[in-house]
Order: sequence, then C-alpha cells, then structure tokens
Amino acid sequence: MAEQAEDQEQDVSNGAATESVMDAPGGGAPAPAESEVPSEEEVEVSTGGKSVEIGNFRVFMDLRMPEFDMGHCKAYSADNLRRDEGSAFAIVSDPVLPTRQDHINFLTGMHMAGQIDLLDYEIAYWPPFGRRTMVLFYEKPAGGKVSAKDNKKLPIDEHDIATVVVEPLMSVIQAFGEKGLAHRNIRADNLFFADASREKVVLGDCASGPPGYDQPLVYETTARMSAEPAGRGSGTTEDDFYALGMTLAELGIGRLPLKKLSDQEVMDLKLSKGSFQAIASQEKLPLVLIEPVRGLLCDDPEERWGLAELNAWLDGRRTKPVQANTEKRAARSQNLAGRDYYTVRALAQGIATNWVTALVPLRDSTVEIWLRRGLGDNDRAKAMSDAMRQLQWAGTDKRSAEDVLIARSILILDPSGPIRFKGFSAMIDGLGFMLSYDVQHGRGPQRFADVIVRDIPSFWFARQEGYSPEVQKHQQLYKNLRYYIQQQSAGYGYERCLYATVRNQHCLSPLVEQEYVVDIGELMPALEKAAETASEESWPVDRHIAAFIATRLEDDVEGQLMAMQNPSDEVEYSRAIISMLAIVQWRHGPDNLQNLSHWVSRLMEPAIKVFHSKARRERVETEIPKLAKRGNLVELYNLINDEQERRKDQSEFVDAVAEYSEAESEVFDLESSGPARLEMAEKVGQQAAAFASTMIALLTVSALFLMYIF
Repeated sequence: MAEQAEDQEQDVSNGAATESVMDAPGGGAPAPAESEVPSEEEVEVSTGGKSVEIGNFRVFMDLRMPEFDMGHCKAYSADNLRRDEGSAFAIVSDPVLPTRQDHINFLTGMHMAGQIDLLDYEIAYWPPFGRRTMVLFYEKPAGGKVSAKDNKKLPIDEHDIATVVVEPLMSVIQAFGEKGLAHRNIRADNLFFADASREKVVLGDCASGPPGYDQPLVYETTARMSAEPAGRGSGTTEDDFYALGMTLAELGIGRLPLKKLSDQEVMDLKLSKGSFQAIASQEKLPLVLIEPVRGLLCDDPEERWGLAELNAWLDGRRTKPVQANTEKRAARSQNLAGRDYYTVRALAQGIATNWVTALVPLRDSTVEIWLRRGLGDNDRAKAMSDAMRQLQWAGTDKRSAEDVLIARSILILDPSGPIRFKGFSAMIDGLGFMLSYDVQHGRGPQRFADVIVRDIPSFWFARQEGYSPEVQKHQQLYKNLRYYIQQQSAGYGYERCLYATVRNQHCLSPLVEQEYVVDIGELMPALEKAAETASEESWPVDRHIAAFIATRLEDDVEGQLMAMQNPSDEVEYSRAIISMLAIVQWRHGPDNLQNLSHWVSRLMEPAIKVFHSKARRERVETEIPKLAKRGNLVELYNLINDEQERRKDQSEFVDAVAEYSEAESEVFDLESSGPARLEMAEKVGQQAAAFASTMIALLTVSALFLMYIF
C-alpha cells in the first residue's frame, strides 16, 4: 500500500485529482448505486479506496488519472498484480463506442519505440457502469504528459523537436503502416515523455474508440474533416503524417492551432486557403518548423511529405519543395444560401449544409455553368449534366431522386470527401462506425439504410481515379452491404451490416448487450446467464444474435437463416434456432449450458412435430428433460434431427399410409357394392339349394330302390 500512496501523491502533483468515478456510458447518466453492483463482482475497499480486480490488475476506481484520459475514455490508477516493478493505469472504454480490435491485437504485449506499451486488456464488469466493457492496461510513462501550463509554451525546445518528437513518431507511423494500419490519434494532447529525462516522447492510446473520434477538427485532413467524428474512418498513413504536421505546429505554437475559431470557421479557412496557409495566416510558427509543417500539411496526399522527406529533413538535406497546395479558385463565385464559394470542395460542403436550398442551382444548371466557365472544369461539368439527366428519368419518387442528385453532386465536386446524404456524413471506411454510433445513441439505422438503399457509395467508387487495394476491398464489402440491407429476415438487415463492418462491435441484442459480447466464444456463456430470467415465450435468438452468429461464426449458417425467414413455420423455425446454437456450442463451448438447455427444451415442442409416430414423439419428449440436465445443445439437436430415426419414421409413415389406403379401399369397395353382392348371394343360394335338393332326391330314390330290392 505504500506504493499506492506514492502513486496517489504523484498523481495529485501531476494534476490528477481524486474525484468521483466515471459517468455512465455515453455520458449523462449518474453511476448506479452501490447496492446495484452484483455481489459476485469483487469490489473491495482498501487504504487506496475502492478497487476492483480485473485480470492481472487491480484498478482503483476513485484514483483518477486525468492526464492519461483518452478523449472520451477515462483513466484510473492500476497495480499489476504479477509485477513488482513499474506502474500501470487503466483506460475504461465507453461501451457504446466500438474499440479497434486490429490495433489491440497488434499492440498487446509488444514494446514499440514511440508508442506507449499496451500491457493487456480485458472485457470486465465495471461497477460505475453497472455492466461489462473493455478495459485497456498501459504502462505509465515515466516522464508524464507533454502539456503546456499557464498558457506557456510546451516543454520541448523547438530545436529538440526533431529528435524528441519526430523520430519516435516516424517509427510509430512506419510500424503501423507495415501492418496496413493507421494510428489516427496522433496529436500533441496525446504525447507523453517516455522517461524522466524527457529525451523521447511516446504516443498514447489509439484503440479505445473509433478512429479519429477524439481528434480536434483541425487535425483532420480537408478530405475527412467534414465527416462526423464517428465516421471519419480508419484512414491511411497519409492521414497520420498530416496529424504529425499539425502536432508539430501545436508544439511550436504552444497551443492548439486556430483554437479561437469555431469548427465551421476552421473548415472554411482550410478550404479557402489550404491547411498550411490557414495555420500560417493565423499563428506564428517557429522558423525551424515551417518547412516540415508545410510539407506535412499539404492537402494533396500525393505531394504530402512521408518518411523519405522527413528523413531527408532530419539529416539536414534539402527536400523537394512543396507546390502551392490550395485548390484552384474560380474566376467568379458560386452563390449559395447567401454565401459565395470559389472552390469545388468548399461548394460541396456548402451544398451539404444547405441541403434543400441547394437543389435550385443544381436543377437550373447554374453549378454546371459555374464549373465550365468559372473553373474551366469540363469533366466535372459533364458529370453534373449526366446527374441531372438521370433526375429527369426518375419515376414517381421525385423527392428521393432529388436527394440522390444532391448527394451525387457533392461527390462530383469532392470525390475524396465523405459520403453526405442529408444530415449523414461519413467516409467510406467510416460507414460502419457511423452506423454503430447512430444505433447506440438513439438515432437508429435509418440514415445508414437510406445511403445504402439509394446506392450512394457506388457513385463514390465510380468517382475514384486509379487503382487502390483499399478501395477495392471497401467496394467488395459494400456489395455485401446492399444485399444485407435489402433482406428483411433475421440475420440480415442493418444488424448484419453492423457486425460485418465493425469487427469489434459487441452484440447489441437486449439479451446479452450488457455482457459486452465481442467474440463469438463469449456468446453462449452470456446466453446461459440470460436464460436464468428469460421468458418462457421468448426465443434465445433474435435479429442481432442471428446476425452476430452469421458474421462471427466460421461455419456457414445461411441454411438456418433461410429457415428462419418464415416464423409461421414453427417446425423449421425452431429447428433452425436450435441448430444454430448447437453449432456455436460445438465450436466454442462451454460443454455444460444447463440454463440455456432448459430454455431451449421448453421451445422444442414444434420441432418434435417432425416425427409422425406418436410413440416416437412420446419417447423424444421423455428424453428432452434428461438431455437438458446435461446442458448439451448438440445432443438436444441430434435428438430431433437423428437422420436414421427420421428416415425410419418417414418409411414407417409411408408404409402406414399405404396400408391405411389399402384398408380404406377395401372398406369402400364393401360399402359401395352391397346390392350387387346380395343379388349374387341370392343366386348362389338358389343354385346351392337346387343342387342340394337334387342330391337329396337322388339319395332318397336310391335308398328306396335298395330297400325294394332287398
């Protein structure tokens, strides 16, 4: 406990405050009362305050460490129970925002120069939330946070930035890039000194939320900044280099660039002047940083500085001069909603924010003429003309066609920007994260569904130039999304889109949502817990669970999903659900699921109807409770799906039907031919009587004759 006391004292001296625990997920709701925390969770009170053991760590819930907060996620002091050296802290993720599994897998247990060490992670119950969530455990940097105090300059000399900041961050960008990943959380506010001597910095967390979600808008490129925070997308190393340039600018200035401007003003300034000129016109950059900041903030990703240019600058060699990267300005402006626009990207954003009023200048070809005459851009003008022609071919749904025209016009003007449709705005690689945000924050899936159903992403793909493996990958994924969203049965719809696009999205079924089920192996234990209080009439598989299984399970369950399309067919519907759950248990366990087995057994009555034999049905009904006690869904499913028994039952049924038909035919013949049979019987009787009379007469005569002779 002495070590804990020292940690607490150090935290307070660094600006950390002992404060109340983190608010409820998503913010706003208070933490649950102490009595609401399940008793089976180990929460103990010690000298250091309330603590909870999570995996190999003890987390102190009332020892906050604000300097290590990851934007929306809060940091807490933690002890590594398996190590005596070093100190750790825990990042508690917000359960209504998905984490980044690829980054977690890449960083866990690996030491990387320039990146804070991710020691471990656990999905665990967090008492302040009253539910389970992802908790990430990081090694505490020895030098503390790189932060300005009292509005003074950041504590790094401008001449040391190259070695202290640029070199370690370059290694991080390179390492992530080699794995096909982007960090997307590079910013001055996320820098820490790796050692007490403050000779190198490390980047903080990048895995606890959607990519770019916590980045200030000024850190986003001109292509991505107009997307909603949750839909900014995974991005590429080019986006990380841009963020590095803005980090250098903030370190040189001593505060966030353009801090006094609103987000809309920042966007307008960057779109009108270009990123570097927007900063240089408003802020005073140190002379030594002007060259790298100019190169890294180039708005053209093809011209933006990368590793080669940065290495040349570090070595003191001259680098390729960056061309003026401001967009081409029109000779005359295009007015929209009382504002004048001179560049295509600025006009695209203006149309997106003035959706209704933008229709008029698009329909009367004002924008097309402006493109042709004001900018001399005949390609865009022709594309705009083609879009208008398609509007004229639209059927009765004119309003929908007009919305599509506006969305396509935005993409014609800004093909590298986000997909914008009414209030929706997300990059192509951020569609899934945006859907997750909308669904979990009360907006629902309708905005996403509108974009997919109206085929807006296809137009985005058509506007891309050249070949890109990333674009091809997203295009193939989108084709599946269109198919999923058009299918309304269980296992498809927006639910399937959600789990297909967000790898680390936990299952949102009300049955297991509080258990934060991310991996398919965690689903059956969660359902086992839900079965304790489940209604007898409810099914253990709903739309979310069906979609989650279809996406996460390696086995093909399309056959089961097809059978679930018709809930009125109770036999096939119940068999499909039992089959799906049995496959999951067979693949991922656990072996004993008594509660879930009893739940399923209560719902097996329709599946038993598959047998025709009453004796066989009674035998199956007798076996079900016995197997349910063993907690094995596979055995329950095999009981009702025994092919040998089913074939035997079917064969016996066919034989019984044939035998019954034959007997029924005989009965029918007997009943339908009565009069004819009576007439024939009478004739036969008469013949028999005549024959008998004749024989009797002959016998009598013969007897009399013999008597006369003798």
